Formats: sequence, structure tokens, C-alpha cells
Amino acid sequence: MSLKQHFKKWSWLFGIAGFTLFIAAIFVLPRYLKPDPDAGVTFYATEGCAPFAGQCIGRMGDQTITVGLGNKAIESMTEIPVRVRLENMTADSLIVDFEGLEMYMGVVRTQLLPNAHGVYQGSITLPACGTGKMLWRSRVIIDNGPSREGIKFDFWAV
Repeated sequence: MSLKQHFKKWSWLFGIAGFTLFIAAIFVLPRYLKPDPDAGVTFYATEGCAPFAGQCIGRMGDQTITVGLGNKAIESMTEIPVRVRLENMTADSLIVDFEGLEMYMGVVRTQLLPNAHGVYQGSITLPACGTGKMLWRSRVIIDNGPSREGIKFDFWAV
């Protein structure tokens, strides 16, 4: 039997194997290619987190990070005010990012700027989810040169 005839006989098997490998790569590779946003960050223990109100407090020793996402229900596709207050610590830069937990929609990131009272503030708009309600993870990352510290907490957006 020639090589051409042998290949014709088994070509359907090569097609199925190639298709299966392609589908497996679509589901497996994103887990390994997605960057880890928690790498190199020391996260404080959180307390007083109100996921539906979008407020959270993190403490380590006498240092405190308080995060607020406004005083009303968090809605997608609307501007959400973000405020971070630091106690007994300083920041070279302060970044807040948001990542959908139930559906990966990318990382929404913004840098907050301090006001005259030392409260870091800014705003962010979360993308809408087709299901109407989505669980998000917020990370506040304080960059102080060689060290990176922060808190993370989950909340719902409608």
C-alpha cells in the first residue's frame, strides 16, 4: 500500500484528532496565558466588607485601607465613584482593578489620585453582563517602590 493510499484511509482520524486538539486548546490555554494580578502583592485581611454596598476595610497592624464604591447599588454601564482612604501608610501610586469572577471580561483598571484630604479617588465604569447580575472582584493595590500591598473583595453589580 502506498503512502498516499495509507493517508487517505486514515485522514478522517487525523481530522478528528486535530479538531479535538483545537477545541481543547481553546478551553485550556486561557487558564495558563491569563496573567496573575495577585502576583507579588501582600493582601491585608479584610473586615467589614459589604459586597452589595461595595465597601471594605483591610487591616494589618495599625495600617488600614478603607475602600468605598459609592452609597447606592452598583450598576454596570454607569460611572461608579471609587474612594480609598489610607491610615498610617503612604502610597507612591494607587491602582484599583476589577475582574469579573463568573465571566472573564478582562481587567478594568484605573489609577486613583489623592485629593487635598489625602483620600484617593476616581471613577470607573463596569461593562454590562447579559445575565443582569454579576459577581466582581475588586483589588486595591498600593505601590511603594519595592513593596506592593492591598486588599481584595467581591461585590455584586446589577
